[in-house]
Amino acid sequence: MKKNDLKQIIQMESILDKHSALIEELNRLLEHFEKSQTEYRQLRDYYTGNQYMIDVGKADRGEIPTDIKCGIFSEDAVFNMIGDNYHTAIHMLEVATNILKEH
Repeated sequence: MKKNDLKQIIQMESILDKHSALIEELNRLLEHFEKSQTEYRQLRDYYTGNQYMIDVGKADRGEIPTDIKCGIFSEDAVFNMIGDNYHTAIHMLEVATNILKEH
């Protein structure tokens, strides 16, 4: 067997190992991402609802203890995360579409 043939076999085996590991990791992350969408919707609904503005008012008036983390009231953090969630879903669709088109 030629040296180039062996080199190609080794290279293809490496690709198989790396891609298999990536698929496994992606599936784990997708399961977590899918499960977290319930909590995501809770946050999105809170952010777009009346209670959010009531709580922002409380924070502005100093009615929320200072030891309570209130990053949600920065508005940009939640707004940006909602956009990131949307764009991530679009990206997943685009990647899946390209993969399916190649078959």
